[in-house]
Amino acid sequence: MTQFTFLGQTIPRLTLLVGSALLIEGIGFYLGTGMSSMTSLIPAFFGIPLIAMSIMATRQPERSHHWMHIAVVFGLLTFLGGGMAIKGFIDGDLTASTWAQLIMMVMGGVYTFACIRSFTFARKAREAAEA
Repeated sequence: MTQFTFLGQTIPRLTLLVGSALLIEGIGFYLGTGMSSMTSLIPAFFGIPLIAMSIMATRQPERSHHWMHIAVVFGLLTFLGGGMAIKGFIDGDLTASTWAQLIMMVMGGVYTFACIRSFTFARKAREAAEA
């Protein structure tokens, strides 16, 4: 069976990349913009579980699908949490926090989309193998 890739990356690898990007985003906005509130670290709080799920999926390939299903929940929550950026843009709030939320929304949305495509690919491959 061929393995699903998105932008040339397997889903566990993409999970690691997205989780790392969210971790860097959270720390970067916290340190780089003078945002002193702990809420500026929220992207990092979503990134850490994604990194953990990626590591677990790599170490336990027989349970990879379980870890990736948990990871997509964090991806969806990242997308939904980042959705607050829409209100910020509507209100004309172009502060760093609005941009951080937009980055979260885009990364979470693209990641969730990739995971859904991967799950669909796996289901179709499994059905074809059984036929």
